[in-house]
Amino acid sequence: MMPVYRCHCPCETNQFEISGPPVTRFFCHCTICQEKYQAPYADVVLFPLAGLALPEGHSINFGQYKRFGAIDRGMCTACHQPVMAKAGEGSKGLAFIAAHNVANAASLPAPSMHVFYGTRVADVADSLPKYRHYVSSQFAFLKLLLTRGRA
Repeated sequence: MMPVYRCHCPCETNQFEISGPPVTRFFCHCTICQEKYQAPYADVVLFPLAGLALPEGHSINFGQYKRFGAIDRGMCTACHQPVMAKAGEGSKGLAFIAAHNVANAASLPAPSMHVFYGTRVADVADSLPKYRHYVSSQFAFLKLLLTRGRA
């Protein structure tokens, strides 16, 4: 049986489920995550998009915040906080959900890396790999997705 994770935005206006095992968990230090999460970095869990079940009539406003952004970031229209993001479509699509937006977060895997570490606002003292720039961060994701059969 596939695991099912209950998710929500901080104010819980938007509640939804995602099924299937997480692909990975990571810390993102990009400037967009810093701005949207009002934190030094975002603790993000990556899931297969095919397992996402958003309710009809949800209150999530999706948009891209970079000129050539491949990620559609979803913000709650009530609390104006990040709900989730998505990239791609169908079986190859990915859902990005902040760990604090997952109700049963204790069952999530441990973080595996830091991305966009070059734009960090504070050093993090851990033994995880730290990818500093756009290209190295994207390469780390691609390598991870290839090893897990997701690319």
